[in-house]
Amino acid sequence: MNEHYKVKELQAWNEFRALISQLSDNWLFRGQSDSEWELQSSFERSEFFTEDNTVEKIFLFDFRRAAKNFLVEKEIPEDLLEWLALMQHHGAPTRLIDFTKSPYIASYFAFERIEKNIKSVAIWAINSEVIISKLRDNNFFDLIDVSKMNKQLEIMRFEKMFNENDRSFVMPIEPFHMNKRYYLQQSVFICAACTSESFMSQLEFLGDDAPKAVIKISLPVSVRNEALRDLQKMNINRASLFPDLDGYCQSLKVKYNSTQSLREYINQHKEFMKDNNLGIHF
Repeated sequence: MNEHYKVKELQAWNEFRALISQLSDNWLFRGQSDSEWELQSSFERSEFFTEDNTVEKIFLFDFRRAAKNFLVEKEIPEDLLEWLALMQHHGAPTRLIDFTKSPYIASYFAFERIEKNIKSVAIWAINSEVIISKLRDNNFFDLIDVSKMNKQLEIMRFEKMFNENDRSFVMPIEPFHMNKRYYLQQSVFICAACTSESFMSQLEFLGDDAPKAVIKISLPVSVRNEALRDLQKMNINRASLFPDLDGYCQSLKVKYNSTQSLREYINQHKEFMKDNNLGIHF
């Protein structure tokens, strides 16, 4: 077992459903389409991963200067975290990692797009309550308060952490305002306290509590179609998670590829077209 997290190697989709049913609402989830990948922020994956966060600050400065040309007034972020969330949303490198409160949404992202030769996917689970308790026990709350009892205080502490960039831990965090996509995906971020260390190394602040707080759940690619069909019944698909025409069109490919019998599905549609005189010929 990795010392920084627990590993659960499952073989069936039903095993995953049974496992997550035992977890409390304090758990956050992230799906990754290769179980060999560790948790990394987009900033860490970039070639700009440096000894300090000067590059990150330059990204933020340039983004803030230009973004207002593309935003209506109500969309303009009100604080640093909201600016970083907007950058993350549009693909700019940040220290934030996207998680979700839904294990099923996380599993959809794990299974949606899988490269050839990948044997298993991973759904990472992190217990936010254990992390917050550890932060409190180690007096990290002089920097950050995730209780949201005082939004302005939280903003000030987050900005202090961001600017000083000299502590080693991870923390769950949510902007006060969330865009539609993040709302539908039940999103929450887990943020690295500094950009000079990897996300995985910053998990070390959990110490002996790490296996209680971080689980990597692996599932074989062979259960993909079963999982996606089940998620489709829950209305979890790209169309519901990305509510625009692009999302809908991309959802069709996954839907057809994961159907139990594509030929049966086509025959059903032929009958539907014929019965409703839609004038489409197969």
